[in-house]
Formats: sequence, structure tokens, C-alpha cells
Amino acid sequence: MSKAVSTWFALAMIFSWYSVANLSQVGAQSVPLQPLNSGSKRIVAKGDQSSRSQPSTVSHRAWISLDPVTHQISIIDTVLVPAHLDSFNLNSTLQLDESEELYETNHGELTSAVVTFGVHQDSSVQTGCTGFILPAPPGGISPRSAARMLRLAYHGTFYESVEEVAFSREKVGGEIRATISEEGIYLANSANWLPNFGNDVLVSHHLIVQTPLGIEPVTQGKRTRQEEIDGRLITVWAADLPSDGLNLVAGRYVVTEEKIGHVTIATYLLGDDKKLSDLYLERTKAYLTMYEEMIGPYPYGKFATVENWFPTGYGMPSYTLLGGMVLRLPFIPYTSFGHEICHNWWGNSVFVDLAEGNWCEGLTVYCADYHYKELESPVAAREYRRNLLKDYAAYVRNGNDFPLNEFESRHSGATRAVGYGKSMMVFHMVDRMIGREKFLAALQRVYEEKKFRHASWSDFFQAFSQESDRDLSSQQIQWLERIGAPELALDKAKRRGDEVRLELSQDEPLYDLEIPVVVATEAGPVEYIIRLNQIRAEFELTVPGATAIAIDPDYHLFRSLDPVEIEPTISQVLGEESLQFVLPSVSDAEVAAVREFAVAFAENEDPSLHDAGQPLRFDGTGAGHSSVLINPADEVLKEWSPPQLTVVGGYVFIEGKRYSLEEYNLVYTVANPQVSTITDMVLVCRQMEQLPSLASRIGHYGKYSWLLFPSGRGRALRGNWSPPGSPLAVTFAD
Repeated sequence: MSKAVSTWFALAMIFSWYSVANLSQVGAQSVPLQPLNSGSKRIVAKGDQSSRSQPSTVSHRAWISLDPVTHQISIIDTVLVPAHLDSFNLNSTLQLDESEELYETNHGELTSAVVTFGVHQDSSVQTGCTGFILPAPPGGISPRSAARMLRLAYHGTFYESVEEVAFSREKVGGEIRATISEEGIYLANSANWLPNFGNDVLVSHHLIVQTPLGIEPVTQGKRTRQEEIDGRLITVWAADLPSDGLNLVAGRYVVTEEKIGHVTIATYLLGDDKKLSDLYLERTKAYLTMYEEMIGPYPYGKFATVENWFPTGYGMPSYTLLGGMVLRLPFIPYTSFGHEICHNWWGNSVFVDLAEGNWCEGLTVYCADYHYKELESPVAAREYRRNLLKDYAAYVRNGNDFPLNEFESRHSGATRAVGYGKSMMVFHMVDRMIGREKFLAALQRVYEEKKFRHASWSDFFQAFSQESDRDLSSQQIQWLERIGAPELALDKAKRRGDEVRLELSQDEPLYDLEIPVVVATEAGPVEYIIRLNQIRAEFELTVPGATAIAIDPDYHLFRSLDPVEIEPTISQVLGEESLQFVLPSVSDAEVAAVREFAVAFAENEDPSLHDAGQPLRFDGTGAGHSSVLINPADEVLKEWSPPQLTVVGGYVFIEGKRYSLEEYNLVYTVANPQVSTITDMVLVCRQMEQLPSLASRIGHYGKYSWLLFPSGRGRALRGNWSPPGSPLAVTFAD
């Protein structure tokens, strides 16, 4: 047989040693590797491994035994390693029991020899890992001419607490990497529970997973076999397509499957909930159809919605892992769920080349969250863009900005505002510059050319330039390599007859901008696109019947909003690093509830508390910080209320509507009456025992000005104050 064929035949021989029929006889701790006869010939991998424009693929064929009671994992992993790779990382909590390298004889038989790895601690070793160095190949074998086959047996314990995990639109924190418990099993790729030969190296997997009966494992790829043997559940998963890593999840799942064409769609729920399962299966069909039309064919044979027992919102190849609470929020199937499905195109099958920053979150927002608003209405899309600019103003301050080409992942409001929001706006601006048809053609080009390969921002801008026949290199530089956003000013705007003259300016550094200008006329609005690539420029437009002019009134540009364009919102308080909590004059028990709320809301074990019942007063000589006023006295409440809100006795009136404060907990934001650039937040909670639970809920509603949380069950009412105005708009006198 050919060397290429014999390689995979050899793998099959090895894997057959761990056949399903024999797995029940394999011990839970360490398994002898049964050395074979010494041999003579190294196994040669498919293709030429010596030159590579993309990372080579490492193939794992692993037997995995999981014990939720003892939190233990035992693994025997047979790895086919491209010959140019000479080291790997393995989680330092795992104990390597035995290791050997396998060879193929001239007669096509397998042989093996014990291999001893070197250990190193240089910069390539990831935190919490041991770095192993492969020894040089034996005599006369070129290290770049053949693949190496390793067989490793190891075991260990994973048991991280999930109590501190936080996952919301505003905040991500306390994330874990691996835990094996009776509640569930979660093994993230970042835990390096399988040998990791480098973050830029692609991998494929074939797994046999052994779990107790009732514990259903799920991962990427296709479930090819499952049966019970000697009181254990044996499940085989084949993930043959290249990926940049593998997560494994297991739990007491109720599995529902359905076939649509070549794709199996499924739900893995922690309970029998047919209505919820049906909803997610229906939405899966809709999103797969949408993205196949927008981007290209769905790359996998399955998509599964998997419920997690702690908060997550992850999109992995061919499945998504959503926390149970998030999964049941009524808006998730129509918003964030589609975002995670879209990641199967962007991020999971077209991989991110982090050398130029993570582009895939912004592009996924464009194709999912923002696209849904476009389908809803132009007004909804406009408000979405405006909210992204508001988020940037709220979270990106005090030196926490960074260029897009340095974004890797979100872990705060600021990283989300840049890595998701600014990135989405870059794609939106390019869309408007070259037109939707050419923009989508460029996305389809990148998907087709880079599927199961790494792609960079440059790959996208090259495709945009090719489809539009425009040089967009200056756009790439100014939006990806700089921090900040352009600040625009409308210095003059005059009308004389049918002529409208305006003068626009921008702060340094200069941007090359295509700015939408909307002129209101008696016949309706007219939009013009003007180019500003200098500090100041004058423009003249011929517009019969002009009555007003506005610069970028629909927020198509990524820019710094003027403070008067932004109403007070909760995100401005969430973005504050030094919150002051103002306590009411109440009992010790109520003060304890306030403290518990403050610790959770600020994510700080020692929040700044002021118990005088009065907010801090500013003398205008120094920088102030946002305050959270909890059940303030009547005279303070009156001073800290916006014009649209009034509290009278046991009721609050918001924009003319009355609500009972016995039935609702009130949260609202307001400009500090002394320093208008500071946004404060006021809470009125008549049932103080409910106050601590509000801390985690408020974080989901950062874009709003006010909230009313029902005292019992039910959705929060919410809304926004109207912004004061815009310095980029002028109404002409009659």
C-alpha cells in the first residue's frame, strides 16, 4: 500500500485496540501501552509538510474516561504530529503515565519505542501547563520528511467552582477552563487537556468517551456510535474537519434530533422541555437557511443547542453552549442564538489570524445582531448603530482604549465596545462605501478561499478592494491601527436661495471620511456623501427648498458622539471604575442588603459606601465619579430626578404613565445636578430583600435610561430619555 494510505491504516489499527467492544476492560487510571517490536520506518504524513502557508493539522484519536464523582479524567491519546512540530503543552495538573512513539516497519506493521520528553519553561509554555519537548528522531530520519505518531497515557483531576462565573452583555468574569462534577462536565480547549502543539496549529479529533450512564457527552463533529457496556455509556465522536481546538461538555441531557437535508439539528437540554426544544430547532432551521444564502454552504453535518448549568454564551464548531437562564430569555432565540450559529462560518470554520487582531466578533455582529435590526426596520438599525457609539463613549475612557488590530477577546465593557462595536461599524462603513452586493460578494470570496484556514483583516480588505476596484488601504490603516474615533464639528451652515454652504472640521489625527449629510427639504430629506480628509473644509450643495441640515444624523460613521447627543444611560454607570454607593439612613439589616448589592454590582469586595444619606457634592475643582443612590430621601430624590420622571408617595410617573412602587423596583439614570457630565443612578426598592438580586439583572440593560423590575416574576419595563440635541444639526430660519 502507499505510504499515505498506510498512515491512516496504521491509525485505524491503533484505534481498533481501543474498540468499543474492549473499552469496558480498560482501567480508569493508567493503561499499559504494550510496547511492540522495534521497527525501522517512520510513518509519512499526507502531503508535503515542509512548506506551509497555513498551519498543518494534528490528528488526535483519544480514549477518554470521565468520573464525575472523583472529578477524574483518564486519557489515552494517539496523536499524528506533522514532523516540523517538536513540542507541546499539557495541563500541569495532568500526570503523564506512559508515552511511546510508533513506527511502521517495511512490512507495514506497527512497532513502538518508549519516548522520554524533555521539559522546558520558556515563553511558549502556557500558564498552568508543562512544556514537553520531543526528542530528535532516531538515526538518519529527516525531521521534516515524515510525521510522528505518539501515544500518550495520562490522568488527572479537574474541579473548578462555577460559583463566580459571570456572563452578560456588559460583563464577563470568573470564567473557568475545566471542571468534572456531578452537576456537569466542561473541558475547554484552553485547559490543554489534550496535548496542544501550538495555538496556530489546526487539529482534528476522533474520540471515544466513557461516562456513567445518564451522562451524555457532546462536542463538535458527528456522533457516530453510542452504546451501554458494563454499566457505562460509550460514545464515539468524529470531528474530522480541521479546527483550532476542541471543547467537551457532558451532562444529564435530554436529546432531541431532527434531520434537515444533510444536517442533523439537535437540542441537549437539562430537562424535558419540548416547547423550548421545538423553538430552538425551528430557529436553527431559519438561521442555517439565512446564512447559507448570505455567506455560503453550512460547513458541518450537525448543529446542536446545548444547555449549560453555569452562565456561558459560546459558539463552537457545530454547536452552541448557552447557560440555562440565558437559553430561556424570550429574546435570545431571535438575537444572540443566531449570533452563535453565525460563528460556524466566522471564527469556527474561517479561523482568526490574531496577528492582525480578532475580526470575527465584529463581522458576526454585522451578519447577526445588526442584520436582524436591518430586517426589522431602518429605525431599529439606526438605533443599534447609535447604541454602539453610546457604548464606546460610556466604556472607553481613562486610557483603556486600544487599536482593533490588538483585540483578541472581550472581558469588559471597553473590550466589547472596541472589539465588537467598533469592529462592526468598520464592516458597516465598508458596506456603504462599496455597496451591499459587492460587500457580500467579498464575504463569500473570503469564506470560499479561507474555509478551514486562518484569515486576517487584510484578507477581508483585499477582497473588498478586489470586488469594488477601490484602494481601501487607507481605510484599513486608520480604523485598525489607531485608537480613538474622529470628532466632527459643524462650524458653519447657511442657506442662500437654493445654495447650502457648510464648513466641517475634525480633530487630529486626520481621518479620510465619507460623511453622510442629510438636508431636509419641503419635498423630503435628501442625503449627500461628502469627503473630509483635512482639518477643515467648506462645501456647497444645491438643494432647493432646504429647511435644515444634519451631519451623520443616522450614525453611519464610527465617531465620538458629542455629550449632548447622549442621554444618561445605565452603561455610563457600569463603565465607571470608581462608583460611589450612597446608602439611606436605615436599619443594619437594610444596610447589609445595600452592601451585598454594591459588592455584586461593582464586582468589588470593598465598594465605596457613603452612609450619610446624601450624595457627594462636587465643588467643580476636581474630577467626580458616578454615584448610585439607593432609596434617597424625598428632597434628594426630587433634586436627582429628570424632567420625565416624578415620584409621588407610592407611585412613579414616567412620561405620563403611573406605576406602583409596591409592584415595581425602580432604576433610573440622571445627569448629576451639579456636574452635568457625570451620570448617576437612582434605585427605589421598597422590598429591600429584593435589592441584592437586582445587581446581576441591571447589567443586561446597559443601553437604557430607566428600568422597572416587577416585584414578582415578569419582564422588566425599560426606556430611554430623549438626548438633549446635536451640535451637528442646524435648522434654517425662514
